[in-house]
Amino acid sequence: MNTLARRAAIIVTAGAAALGMAVTTASAGTTSSWSATPSGAYTAHATYPTLDVPFANLECDSSDVTAGTVNASSATGANMATIGNISFTNCTVGGLDFDVTMTATPWTINVTGVDPSNSSRVKGNVTGISAHIEGFSCSADFTGKVYGYFDNSTGDLVIDGSGTDLVASNADCLGLINDDDVASFNASYHVKVTSTGTSPVITTP
Repeated sequence: MNTLARRAAIIVTAGAAALGMAVTTASAGTTSSWSATPSGAYTAHATYPTLDVPFANLECDSSDVTAGTVNASSATGANMATIGNISFTNCTVGGLDFDVTMTATPWTINVTGVDPSNSSRVKGNVTGISAHIEGFSCSADFTGKVYGYFDNSTGDLVIDGSGTDLVASNADCLGLINDDDVASFNASYHVKVTSTGTSPVITTP
């Protein structure tokens, strides 16, 4: 191989290596990793959560996550935390007492990105929701997903009532709640990691 050809081969090889490095770096950048500090078992408390369907409004004095886990990291934001047990206290529909029970576990908290309008907030959703309400000749199941954000500045997990993925089924409620009714759930849960008594901070590099 003459000198000119040898130099050309070296340039092509170096260029290919550089291109390969660039592609690898870009590919790695497409996956957004997340971390939570501190992590581990947590509890959470909300006051006055509500569940609204077209013809009925469920109001509760409070709700508590009594068993849950914040994971230290997630490669994609999926399964950033779980809700192992959740309770609702003093719930009513139109002034009549109702019970709310969790019927499947766990519910999964996923993060999807930083809120572009507020860098302290991490947007996400809660999937795997399955709950039963019952009272005064009325019962219904609710399953699906809700949306909201975690606010790193306050330690609050806010479910903001958006989305159409929480749906009623097995409804027997005098027409107040009907199958396929879309429910809007609103609540703000203050989260505390058990080992430290402080709220986690969820970040992405």
